[in-house]
Amino acid sequence: MDTREKIVPLGELATHLTAGEWLAVAGLFDPLTAVQAKRLAGLANSGRRLMAVVLSDSETLLAADARAALIASLRSVDLVAVARAGEWRSAIPQGTDLEIVEDLAAESGRSAEFVRFVLQRQASADQNRS
Repeated sequence: MDTREKIVPLGELATHLTAGEWLAVAGLFDPLTAVQAKRLAGLANSGRRLMAVVLSDSETLLAADARAALIASLRSVDLVAVARAGEWRSAIPQGTDLEIVEDLAAESGRSAEFVRFVLQRQASADQNRS
C-alpha cells in the first residue's frame, strides 16, 4: 500500500472508522523518533487498528504534512489524519469503537528533549573542530 493513501482528510474519518475496533493516538510526533515508532508499534499490538492524529501546531520543527507522511510510513499505523488539537474528536462518529491515547505534555517534553540533544551534539562538534 502507498503510505500516502493512509493519510485522510478529517472529513473522511467516519468512512474509515466504520469497520473494526480502533485505537487513536494523538500527538505532535515532532520529530518522529525511534522511541515513538516503537511506542506506536507496541500500541498496535492491542488488537485494534491504529490511527495516528498528527496535531498541527505553529511551534513544531516540521510541518504537519511532513510529520503525517513519516507516521504513515510506519507499518503499525493504519490511518493518519492531521488536525488541530481541539477539532479532531468531533470528526469521530457517534458509536465508533475507538480508544484514545493522548498525552500532549509528554509529546512536548520528547520534542524539547530531542532539540536539546541536537544542540548538545552540535556544540560538541563545534568544540572538536576548535
